[in-house]
Amino acid sequence: MRSRTCWLVAMVPALALGAAGCSGKCPKPIVYDSAALKEIQKALEALPRDSILHQVMTDYENERDDLRFCR
Repeated sequence: MRSRTCWLVAMVPALALGAAGCSGKCPKPIVYDSAALKEIQKALEALPRDSILHQVMTDYENERDDLRFCR
């Protein structure tokens, strides 16, 4: 259950960006502390290799990169 919570917390900014779009006023990305990042990484490593969540997280990382360039 804890890994599901981490995943949901990590996905909130991506979902908000997708809903709002990047129309002039860009949302501020959430900054995670190192403890949260370690917990997220641990949860991802616990997933089966064929889990769709691996692709979802890759997509999320790409969206966060795009968000950094949104001005």
